[in-house]
Amino acid sequence: MMLALGLAAGTAPCAATRSSTGQTRCSAAGPRTAQSHDTPLLDAVKERGSRSADVPFHVPGHKRGSSTPSRLQHMLGSALQYDLTELEGLDILSTPSGPILAAQRLAAQAWGADSTIFLVNGSTGGIHAAVMACCGPSDALIVARNAHLSAHNAMVLAGCTPVYVQPCCDKGLGIAHHVSPAALEAAFEEAQQQGLRVAAALVVSPTYFGVMSDIAGLAAVCHSRGVPLLVDEAHGAHLGLHPGLPPSALQCGADVAVQSTHKQLSAMTQAAMLHLRGSRVQPQRVRRALQLLQSSSPSYLLMSSLDAARHQALDPAGHAEALAAATYARQQLGSLPAVQLLSLEQVAASDSWSGSTCGLSIDPLRLTFSLQKLGLSGYQAAAALEQAHGVVAELATPTCVVLAMSIGTTMRHAEALTAALRQLIGEHSNDHSSSAVCTASQVPQLPPPRVKLSPRDAFFAAAEVVPAGQAAGRVSAELLCPYPPGVPAAYPGEVLTAEVVQQLQAVMQQGGTVTGCSDGSLETLRVVAGA
Repeated sequence: MMLALGLAAGTAPCAATRSSTGQTRCSAAGPRTAQSHDTPLLDAVKERGSRSADVPFHVPGHKRGSSTPSRLQHMLGSALQYDLTELEGLDILSTPSGPILAAQRLAAQAWGADSTIFLVNGSTGGIHAAVMACCGPSDALIVARNAHLSAHNAMVLAGCTPVYVQPCCDKGLGIAHHVSPAALEAAFEEAQQQGLRVAAALVVSPTYFGVMSDIAGLAAVCHSRGVPLLVDEAHGAHLGLHPGLPPSALQCGADVAVQSTHKQLSAMTQAAMLHLRGSRVQPQRVRRALQLLQSSSPSYLLMSSLDAARHQALDPAGHAEALAAATYARQQLGSLPAVQLLSLEQVAASDSWSGSTCGLSIDPLRLTFSLQKLGLSGYQAAAALEQAHGVVAELATPTCVVLAMSIGTTMRHAEALTAALRQLIGEHSNDHSSSAVCTASQVPQLPPPRVKLSPRDAFFAAAEVVPAGQAAGRVSAELLCPYPPGVPAAYPGEVLTAEVVQQLQAVMQQGGTVTGCSDGSLETLRVVAGA
């Protein structure tokens, strides 16, 4: 029954047979069962923080919560009693040998990794470390054009050269979806033509909108060339932990998966994990990068929450309730004619390479929907849901609303959502006065950008502000991303064309947004001085 719940959201059953080798075979089965249900780090922190006889002459300065500001203490209670430092028995994150190491090993066992590293700077730090572990200044990174900003900043740190692969674009909703294996193949060929050595490939799966790429197919493309596949799986820490959930990137052959354990599971905000599998990425290089990137005073509260979240995630009951609530919400929303739910068929239709659903899936705990039939933009719909009904969405775009469900989602949440949507639709069913919604079909397809400077060189270059009308031909000093389609029109170091500037302005005029620009009006743009 639970497997049917997962497939109802759009898991393509052919994903399990996509690859030809055991290493990249995608398995829908859960990860290896943990041998212990202990929480070694959580227990160690609890025991040390509970020692009432200790006289603390160590940091942090609040002295185990005794001098916590009163207003903060009113909010947090006694939590700072356990906000400790590297005391005896608590281990050291950068060189673990005690409870941190034990907790990381249990996490690796739970997620089917060869090794797992705790992150206290979110998935951002993990992406930085993974890229730095694989790429240097003489290397190229194949990276999805819709990757998170952390991917671009990772290239600044590593000094590598990007080779962008275009994700499939949903013209109806104006959002970017998955990267297809065929598109990745084309990116490898492009890199070869440019004489570049590809050291790694990085894709996002699931996307913010819940679409999961054919990781088995992408891994097969990479591994046939001896290149590791890195997956930004920030929104997928729950995947593969229950039969009703699609398999994780690691289960499908990825070499590195970076997960925000706080997003879909119950760790504290900023707590994440980096999972490694296989020999293509050396764990010691990742750890060396993290010693450069992570704080030497990591939060033991954050790390303890990772240990506790792993323990909780192995209980199938929590996932079962969330899946049942998600299935109910999906069924209820699907029965409303005014609601357009993102479907697997719609995702496949955006794929100009194959148009097939094979290997693709949609996270059953992510609901992306549109009320365009009512003339409501995603922003308007999300604002109405929150202001009138207290239903707070994860994300809104000009066309759609994204709802993030998780291990903490209950049937009560699902019922509140469906009731609020029914009322919202009833209030607007006869209202056609809303302005038209900007979609990707209104945004022209641009030719591939010309790269003038590497991300690192563009970062360190001096910049100046020029009128937008004078920006064509100059090198961008900022990342300019129009929504729709949610794919950057220009990265720092790329040459701005008149068509790019016109596209950005057209998106703004049609009700869309442009992120990354220092001037929200787009009257001026930041460009590299003298370039």
